[in-house]
Amino acid sequence: MTPPSQSAPGAAPRPGAAPRPGAAPRPERIFWLPLLLLMVNIAGVGIVFAYSELNLRPFLPPLVETTLWPIWLFLIITFLVSTVLSALSIKPLWAWLRGPRSPGEALPPPPQATVERGANLPFLSGILCLGSWLVLAIMAFVRIHMTFTEVTPGLVLHIVIRPLLAGLIASTAVIFASEYLCRTHLWPVLFRDAQIQENERLFKFRVAHRFFLLWAAISFLPLSTVAFTAYLRIESFQFTSDPVLWRVMVAIILISVSAAIGGAWLAWLVSRSMVRPLRILEGAMEKLRGGEFSVRVPVSATGEISALEEGFNLMAGRLADSYETLEARNLELAEALDHVAFLESVKRGLDRFVSDTVRRIIEENPDSPDLQKRAKDVTVLFLDIEGYSRLSEELPREKLTQIIERFFSSYLTDIRAKGGDINETAGDGLMILFQKGEPEEHAASAARTAIAIREKTAAENRAGAGELPPISVNVGISSGECDVGSTRLQGVAGERWTFTATGPVTNLAARLGDRAQRGQILLGPGTAGRVRGKFRLNSLGEQNMKNLAEPVEVWEVLPSPEGAQPG
Repeated sequence: MTPPSQSAPGAAPRPGAAPRPGAAPRPERIFWLPLLLLMVNIAGVGIVFAYSELNLRPFLPPLVETTLWPIWLFLIITFLVSTVLSALSIKPLWAWLRGPRSPGEALPPPPQATVERGANLPFLSGILCLGSWLVLAIMAFVRIHMTFTEVTPGLVLHIVIRPLLAGLIASTAVIFASEYLCRTHLWPVLFRDAQIQENERLFKFRVAHRFFLLWAAISFLPLSTVAFTAYLRIESFQFTSDPVLWRVMVAIILISVSAAIGGAWLAWLVSRSMVRPLRILEGAMEKLRGGEFSVRVPVSATGEISALEEGFNLMAGRLADSYETLEARNLELAEALDHVAFLESVKRGLDRFVSDTVRRIIEENPDSPDLQKRAKDVTVLFLDIEGYSRLSEELPREKLTQIIERFFSSYLTDIRAKGGDINETAGDGLMILFQKGEPEEHAASAARTAIAIREKTAAENRAGAGELPPISVNVGISSGECDVGSTRLQGVAGERWTFTATGPVTNLAARLGDRAQRGQILLGPGTAGRVRGKFRLNSLGEQNMKNLAEPVEVWEVLPSPEGAQPG
């Protein structure tokens, strides 16, 4: 057995429900439904026999009993058939509940056809039960017309109407019992993820239906039987011989009829008093589900339904407050996101002007960025376009700007891929810092970048042949220790910070860039010593440089042989 504090396998409670310990749904108990149908039918037959024995037997012809025995035998067969049909009706539920799955695995979502079959089980069981008794009534009606030459109303009431009334009572009991079985054990699991109200194929067992069946079971059908019994007794004697008994029987009939009619009226009245507020509550829930949080329902009584109405109003009020709070938070969030989007756009704009090194330092510590100057071993690369002054005279300003941007844009990928950081820009030149890795590594990265720039320049010249004048880009590279960091300029109008590398190494790289001609890549002695053996180098000897006191040995990076990879 399942412990009281645990649910049966595959019998998880419906979301939001809080079942009591030991009250978890057991959907497999629905398999008792065919046996329940058979037991109710047998109990109905016993009641009919007892009723006949106590009330009607002295007033019926002796031939009636022998006439009805084949009918009762046929009824037993009909009961067995209805039981088998009931078992077949739950076959899809059996396939779903007993389907193959791993131990401990939850029940899979049921197919739509299984949901519809399970939802309609009480109604279907009642139809099967009533069908058995209806077949009996038809058989009895045919039998008495074949057996008796004179069929009196009392005989029809006894043999035809009485079993039909018993069948109505039995089918009502089956509907209520099977609905209780489904409601407590099957439906909480079957309807867990199913749509109920929107499905037109499901029979909705409403409050009005329950009151009608309840009225029929406890008022109309029993009182009808009493009225029929009184009618049979009246038919058996002359009212002139016993007028008092005749009046008593007539009074019983009138009381039965009036009580049945009054019970119907009371059932309708109570049903309306319950259904109306429930429908109002259902409509309010529909509006609340659609987002109308101001909806409220009138509290119409002091019972259970009024508790639902009051609880709905409290829930709607709480949801309205939560929605207003959420709307305010959403508005604040939207404003914050707009601000973030603005800051991102500013950041993207600043990224175009701020070097990658500065951006990384600020991103790591925006409150106290480490931008102070400090000695660091770097490689500095200067490049400029040869004959820029001549080109500025020959070409329109817009055309020259377009050419410069086109060439420099083609260099950007190689510069960043090899760890370069564009530090400064001029109209026709760039200053690029390499400081990642060991000294030999960033020196080699600078040389590879220069070779890639030379190749990209040649490719752009070939692509624009005949349309644009050929361009040569000269490069100077120097390695060594520099002061790397920010320079702060402060005045009355404010302050300005720049991040760069300063020192002799930077000056040498700039002078080498000025000395280069026709696309040369010139290296200082520090860089040449670090990359020797990785590239084809040619010494140009010692040369005097502007503003440098001592001559400097200059090296040129030669193009690699056809098909060879530099470095």
